[in-house]
Amino acid sequence: MSAGDYLRYLRALKGGPTPSEIEKATGVSASVYRQIEQRYRAVGTEEELTKLAEYFGVDPKEVLDRQPWARKDLSAFLVDAEEQGQPVRFYLRTGEVLTGKVHWSDLGAALLELEDGRQLVVQRHMIDRWEVA
Repeated sequence: MSAGDYLRYLRALKGGPTPSEIEKATGVSASVYRQIEQRYRAVGTEEELTKLAEYFGVDPKEVLDRQPWARKDLSAFLVDAEEQGQPVRFYLRTGEVLTGKVHWSDLGAALLELEDGRQLVVQRHMIDRWEVA
């Protein structure tokens, strides 16, 4: 999960403060905050991400470690895995680990055929990390 997706999740848990409210509390401009949430690439400095993590009450490492896991990287990974028929491993936010083959994906979810033959739709925002299995 990208830093932006994680911050979007944390914002929802906090009751949905607006980017302007977040700017007033952290000094991180509303414009930058919106870009962090919406862009498919890594956005935001270490200082900005640290301020946002502190605002949402999480260890800054939780946000900073997600910076390299951009949304567009997951998109490319899913397309490649599906085209090549490679088994993948998803590490979910819940702590679960799923292994299987990608049969379909879009910007919101992926259809994974598990090793036991069951099929499961996995929401992309639940995927913390991914790798070839």
